Amino acid sequence: MKIDIQKLDQALDGAIEAAIDGSLWHGVVEDIARATGSYGANIIPVTERAPGLIIASDSLGGVFDDYFSDGWHENDLRLRALPLLLRDGTACDPQYTSRDEFEQHAYYRFLAKHGIGRSCMIGFSMPSDMLVLTLNRKLEQDFFDEEEVAVLGAMRDRLMMSSAIMRAASRQKTAGMAEAFEMAGLAAIFFDRFCKVTTVNGPAERLLGGDLQVSERELRSSRRNETRLIEERMRAVLSEDWLGQGAAHGPVFIERPGLRPLVLRLQRLGGNFPDVFAHSVGVCLVEDSEAVARSEPQLLRQMFGLTPTEAEIMVLLGRGMRLRDIAEVKSIAYETARSHLRSIFTKTDTGRQAELVALVANVRARC
Repeated sequence: MKIDIQKLDQALDGAIEAAIDGSLWHGVVEDIARATGSYGANIIPVTERAPGLIIASDSLGGVFDDYFSDGWHENDLRLRALPLLLRDGTACDPQYTSRDEFEQHAYYRFLAKHGIGRSCMIGFSMPSDMLVLTLNRKLEQDFFDEEEVAVLGAMRDRLMMSSAIMRAASRQKTAGMAEAFEMAGLAAIFFDRFCKVTTVNGPAERLLGGDLQVSERELRSSRRNETRLIEERMRAVLSEDWLGQGAAHGPVFIERPGLRPLVLRLQRLGGNFPDVFAHSVGVCLVEDSEAVARSEPQLLRQMFGLTPTEAEIMVLLGRGMRLRDIAEVKSIAYETARSHLRSIFTKTDTGRQAELVALVANVRARC
């Protein structure tokens, strides 16, 4: 048997520590590979496989570069083993692959190109989002024998425990963030790596309705093009290059009849939980621009001691309207509007309309 039981036990102790500090997972995978006599090891989700979701030993870096560039993540032959993983927790090549396939199939030729031959997989985490620890041996090494598979089956319990701890901690973290956003008066909708809604805080719930809703855990607009933009922004946030030039950026505007639009701003969440273990990986902050617009005049009055009319004129100037047009909208004489403007200049310690526009923009950012 090539497995060093003592070293494997130490590596699995590290998996429990990694449940608290997610940055330790790479080292844990390296230690498991060495303890099991493997060429390399990796953790990969059964569904939604993507480069940023893989935790792999350094020896497999080039393998996964080709795995994704050659499209094997969409046609991985080892997915045949899923029923075995659900039933037994482990699966080795001979259980789901014939000798002819192992020697001739394009997928195994791809692995052989990188010097990889036999493998054994250990499934853990939730059945609905199973994670798989794959141990890869070199071409010239033997298959995992029954004694080794029994040991790997026993280690699954430790991996399950670590995964459960991480998911619970991540869930609590999301709940704490949702409450913090609520205390700050911010509407927040959290989502996971499948772009499914996980948590909606109180202010966000109050903004949901016919124009924006959560249905079957999906954030949707009543308009198809807006729903498409929401999903596009979510997937951009989830990508490895979410800050890159090619990624989709900017807010999504949800139009509402007779009201100013809702503004959706999507961001990636930080933290040390790897995405495969995280309860939520992104947040959508929802801003009610109608409420912001209503609060602007009141805030300006409080900040600068303006009269109601002066505050309304200042808001309209901030939106780019000319003073003559404002006078017409307010049904006042142009000279009266100019008198109000002079009073606004005095109270805000400004001297030009451009300064007022900039001041309104700064106040709006605080709303």
